[in-house]
Amino acid sequence: MTRTFKTIIGVTLFFSILFTGTILHAQDLQSAFRLTRAERFEDASTAFKALLQKNLKDGDIYYYYGENYLQEYYSDTTNNSFKELSDSAKVLFSRGTTAEPANPLNYVGLGQIALMVRDMSKAQQNFSKAISLLPSKANKTIIMAPEKQATVYIKLANAYIKANINDTTIVFGSLLKAEKFDNKNYDLYIVRGDAYIFLLNDGSKAISNYNTAQSLNPKSPFAKLRVGQLWMRARNYQDALTFYLEVVKIDSSFAPAYRELGYLLSRANRNTEAQQNYKKFLRLSGGNTTARIQYVNTLIELKNYAEAITQLNEILRNDSSNNDLNRALAYSYFETGQFDKGLAYSKKFFRRAKPDKIRATDYSYLGRLFAKTKQDSLAHENLLKAYRMDTSRSELISEAAMSMIKLKKYDKAIDDYTLKISLKKAVPNDYYNLGKVYYNTKSWGKVDTTLMYYSTLMPEHIQGYLWRARALVNIDTTSKLGLAKPVYEAMIQKASADTVKNAKELLEAYSYLAYFNLVQFKDTKNQEYGLKSIEYCNKVLTIQPADPAYTEKAKAILKDLEPKIRK
Repeated sequence: MTRTFKTIIGVTLFFSILFTGTILHAQDLQSAFRLTRAERFEDASTAFKALLQKNLKDGDIYYYYGENYLQEYYSDTTNNSFKELSDSAKVLFSRGTTAEPANPLNYVGLGQIALMVRDMSKAQQNFSKAISLLPSKANKTIIMAPEKQATVYIKLANAYIKANINDTTIVFGSLLKAEKFDNKNYDLYIVRGDAYIFLLNDGSKAISNYNTAQSLNPKSPFAKLRVGQLWMRARNYQDALTFYLEVVKIDSSFAPAYRELGYLLSRANRNTEAQQNYKKFLRLSGGNTTARIQYVNTLIELKNYAEAITQLNEILRNDSSNNDLNRALAYSYFETGQFDKGLAYSKKFFRRAKPDKIRATDYSYLGRLFAKTKQDSLAHENLLKAYRMDTSRSELISEAAMSMIKLKKYDKAIDDYTLKISLKKAVPNDYYNLGKVYYNTKSWGKVDTTLMYYSTLMPEHIQGYLWRARALVNIDTTSKLGLAKPVYEAMIQKASADTVKNAKELLEAYSYLAYFNLVQFKDTKNQEYGLKSIEYCNKVLTIQPADPAYTEKAKAILKDLEPKIRK
């Protein structure tokens, strides 16, 4: 079930950090940007705000402050609100264009937001404006350092990559222009490596560019992290581990490396080590909400639901605005058997959730929580809602049917199983349960045909023979036709492999066969039937533990029959 969680509080783990740091013109700005780079978004926001109070005319501050919001969105694209964070970034980029109209970076930022919503016209308008602010033959009066011009082109290329716009002409063309201005720019090769892997799926050229970046700045952990993530993407876990460990050697305080290590180790079932690395990530990242959420997702992956609950409640104490936390608590309480608490949080999640945030899994857990709290009608309703949202999860139809069985609403259960069979998604157990439902409605013929088919699918399952035989006994109430005889005999053959475990089933079968042969003896006076009846009666009496319901009947048959059999 765990994989169902996947991203309870959605986190993008692979390449969730696209670091395109540049040579910033102020040490304070560098410090603020390093906080973004370390995914300490709240602390970075505080730092950028303080910088703006000192210099309201610096367009770079507005740009990197706005980029901090976009980086926060990309760190967790499933859970974070695009509208909320992109709106915040857009406000800052817009203010930046007013504060320093000649600075092209904020126009690149506005163009990136337009790309993210696929407003290509608006994006092109802003990118063109940014380019127009660069020195050119037409703008000979503009003075700008080559490094800054390179940064503009790198950011423009990065905007297309992050927005998942596969325009290789613009991306690689922009990076080529950046290279002409500053071929020693570390971030140029990071972004080009990302372009090769994301746009062209060319891992070899991606690694080549990451290696170039590493050679330009050996003390930076980013390039090696990228290579590790690349190997992780290729499921080459050993090489990924090697590179992640090298990242930690370069900078033991670099929080994202520990997150990646935690994720990798969890994939390798090295759960204790995975949790230790995530704890270190949490500590080094400043314990911000995003980091805690990523830690919670790993705890859930590792099935450490109790610790996940502890962390979730800690987050809620500081920030109760994130509705996905209610979802995660509902799931985690279900997995720890605290169904009343789970139901309360599930209901809370649904009260606050926007329709586009609700998943099939949310309805499935709500349905299961209703089932566990004996609210089976509501369980049935929500399990089927979950199935309709995700028709690949046909097991939910079976769960819904079981809720109806508990309520003895057999007709609805039959409808559910019939639907699943018509969709060709039924599993053997569905036929078994449907057969028992038919038994409860006394549809003996349907029990027979359903369980006969079930036994072809599951020939070793004794209960399938047992319930079918019982139905045939109800069809042939006098046992004269012996309809149940071959089914009980088939069951005996299977059950004899473990006579202790299957004692009750054997008692029932032997008792039926004793009675069937008694009936045949009385009708035909054939001594063979009498001897068979005696044989089965004795088998009933030898099975332990004894069952008076069968032993007394066997003794009565023997008392009646033995005097009539020729010695």
